[in-house]
Amino acid sequence: MSLFSALISVLPFSFGGPSRAFQKIATDKQQQRHNRLIGPLNAPDNFFNGLSVFEITLLSTPASRIVEYIGQRRPQWTASNILKAFIKAAIRAHVETNCLTEIMFESALEQAAALDDEFARTGVLKGRLHGIPISLKDQFDIEGLDSSVGFSRYTNQPASQTCVLAQRLMEEGAVIFAKTNVPQTLLAFECSNPVFGITQNPHKRGFTCGGSSGGEAALLASDGSCIGIGSDVGGSLRIPAHYSGCYSLKPCGGRIPQTGMRVTNPGYTEIVAVVGPMARCVDDLALAMEILTDNPDHLRRSLGLIPLRFRPELIQASTERPLRLGFFTDDKLIRASPACQRAVFETVERLRARGHECVEIDVDRLDVLQGVEIFVGLSSADGYHTIQSHIGPDPFEPAMFLTTLGPRLPAFLRYILATILRYGLREKVLARLIEASRKKQVAEVQQWRVKKQAYEKQVRSYLWEEENFDALLCPTQAMPAVPNGSTWNKSVLAESTFLWNVVDSTVGQVPVTKVESEKDRSVTAEDVKLGIFEKGVQDLYDVDRMAGLPVGIQVVGGAWEEEKVLGIMKIVEGCWEDSENLFKPGSFLRSKETGNNRGLEIEKSN
Repeated sequence: MSLFSALISVLPFSFGGPSRAFQKIATDKQQQRHNRLIGPLNAPDNFFNGLSVFEITLLSTPASRIVEYIGQRRPQWTASNILKAFIKAAIRAHVETNCLTEIMFESALEQAAALDDEFARTGVLKGRLHGIPISLKDQFDIEGLDSSVGFSRYTNQPASQTCVLAQRLMEEGAVIFAKTNVPQTLLAFECSNPVFGITQNPHKRGFTCGGSSGGEAALLASDGSCIGIGSDVGGSLRIPAHYSGCYSLKPCGGRIPQTGMRVTNPGYTEIVAVVGPMARCVDDLALAMEILTDNPDHLRRSLGLIPLRFRPELIQASTERPLRLGFFTDDKLIRASPACQRAVFETVERLRARGHECVEIDVDRLDVLQGVEIFVGLSSADGYHTIQSHIGPDPFEPAMFLTTLGPRLPAFLRYILATILRYGLREKVLARLIEASRKKQVAEVQQWRVKKQAYEKQVRSYLWEEENFDALLCPTQAMPAVPNGSTWNKSVLAESTFLWNVVDSTVGQVPVTKVESEKDRSVTAEDVKLGIFEKGVQDLYDVDRMAGLPVGIQVVGGAWEEEKVLGIMKIVEGCWEDSENLFKPGSFLRSKETGNNRGLEIEKSN
């Protein structure tokens, strides 16, 4: 045990144990999920056999191409057949990872059959998503289903209407067929809650899939869904996509409707929470983003939207000229692992070979610590009272420990801890964050807002005005996916994504490579002194255990530059087309043995 772990272990804190009432609720909810997963299908005996070659072809096709093939009336390319293939893959993914929460297979099959009947009768596709299976993070309301987000108190409370976002997707012919797991409070980057349990990384059991859109990432990365929708206030779209191996886009605030979704911190607007798409390729991200932003009716149906419709010409424009890109691999706060540094360096090398200018930035100009301090200072303004108020009788998840530690401490203990960290252990970073993490009065919150505004101006001025970059490339996180249960005292590891929420940048996450034992061994010199916290983080890095895990990079753009960032993500994706680690629709399934039925070994009843 490190000195820091030993120190905080004696502080007043208790995870507590589950009550009998909670245990019954969780058991009943999981049984309900199981029944909906298998029972309603009334499937023939051969339904749960291994995927056929044709089904793997369906699962390996991007969304826009699927719609095209349905419209061409290609044999067997129907909404029903496509959905059945994705249901098989989703069940396989769930058995392997525990990624699903609410199951809609029965109603989805009925909807797909109705789409097929309508198309057979009229010859007209319903829309740009005709027959596309789509999954949603658990917090999005679907009429008749819970949005419990892993809290027992919100089970058995079905939504009275479907959220605006899902309505829009279904207007274009999408078939929403499942919702996916999240961490307790949505403020952790593992994926576990007491009601639904832990979601595993699809590439390696025992490692986390990330959070808070973790179930969504695990399902997509397993080829169990075509397109997914998640949310992000500190990295919740990007971290799970990085850990699990899929694509995501964090838009700026105001571009995608949020009416009709359960949030854990209502009324909080200091750091903008956003909704964004997740997918298995950039083209599918762009398709989802286009549909969710090009309907003026959204402005009447949802609050807080800006009147900015999708601009596809900006995607094209960013792919037709040499780009000026900034990059860094070390933010001077937490040293990125060799695998995560290599992901950036090799991407830069490939971009330069294609004629793009890549410039290593002066990362001191970003002052990352100040950005993270602002994130912590504003996020903890109510002492995390609101997000913890939902927990009720549920056990407290360990991943929330360090995040919520500061406000839990009496003021004198927080002062003593910060003093010991700063002067005794020379841990100035942790000292500043512990001091910032506390409940604040209204006047003090306003002072933090002023700090945020000044910081936002500083970063934007440097990157987009002074340097005139088209985008910035950097690690999504300092580590690949980490072991389940390892982040309870390492939540600051998410600092690499916090920064871009503070300045409300558009950010894409692109999976580019996988951890390789030979290439990615640590080469930290013995004379490099690491602080206690950073050493604890670096001790997580085990290249042999992590071999084969995905590694992504962030593509950071300016405010409301979603289309431009999508274009640059497309270029990055193209740079890696010759890689054996290529991430695209069907790549996960094809990496497994075609005849392996292990993922479908599930009892039809308990």
